[in-house]
Amino acid sequence: MKILHISDLHFPKKLSLFSLRGKAIVGYLNYHVRRRSKHPVVLIAAMVDTIKSLEYDALVISGDLTNVSHPSEFQNAKDILKPILTDKTFLIPGNHDRYQKRAMDPNPLFEKAFAEWMGESVSSHHYLRTKRIAGKLFVGWDSNLAIPRITANGYVAKEVVDTTVNLAKEPYVLVGHHPLWNPNSEIESSSHRMSNRKEVVEGLQTNPPELYLHGHTHTNWVKLPGKETPFTIVNSASSTRLSDSKHECGFHLIELGKQTHYRRFIYSENKFTETNPILYEETEGVV
Repeated sequence: MKILHISDLHFPKKLSLFSLRGKAIVGYLNYHVRRRSKHPVVLIAAMVDTIKSLEYDALVISGDLTNVSHPSEFQNAKDILKPILTDKTFLIPGNHDRYQKRAMDPNPLFEKAFAEWMGESVSSHHYLRTKRIAGKLFVGWDSNLAIPRITANGYVAKEVVDTTVNLAKEPYVLVGHHPLWNPNSEIESSSHRMSNRKEVVEGLQTNPPELYLHGHTHTNWVKLPGKETPFTIVNSASSTRLSDSKHECGFHLIELGKQTHYRRFIYSENKFTETNPILYEETEGVV
């Protein structure tokens, strides 16, 4: 099976400051001044065109389609992704898609825009969704917290982890936004990481996924199975950002089989080209 994984798209959208509230004002100014040039429109178009040209069985998008979860950003993201939104697509929200509480209650804007590709809900109390694509079970989590401070922490309830390991009676692919492991060179700050990820990893031990696909940290990597996390972890963030000295950006095409192969695509000279994946052993980082 071929799984194409993209993440942290942060599609640009010009907004009026008068339409923003609270930390969204700070977040939008930060993006507009410091990060907008890192996500050029030409790169975004090249990503969509490249995906259209590749052969794959499933397309996974692990969040952050927007920047400050403004209502118009969701429609903008949907319009851009329209050529690749099919029954093979499975997506979850990122922390920027939950940036403001008004984006979540009473009618979550992410769900309103992308319900068709989010799979089926299996919990009445928590975000836990499943979708079967080409015979493979995909499970989606929402690890994001809409909080007023300028932080980006995540959290996954124990009930969500327990339900996941109990419902999956076959090999499955788990999709979340926050990392469960970081290489030593990419340790997250206390205001950016999933606050209970050690407990989450311990909870998955009884029935670990084949793959955990995520984003959030804008540098690509593949962590191979180890003792503490006996499954592969793939980070494809940010798929729409220019690489620089601190960020290795792009996306992955993962070929599951007797032997799993990881193909990585990066933007260079106005197009996406295949390059070597960045592989880590578990001992080269931390949960």
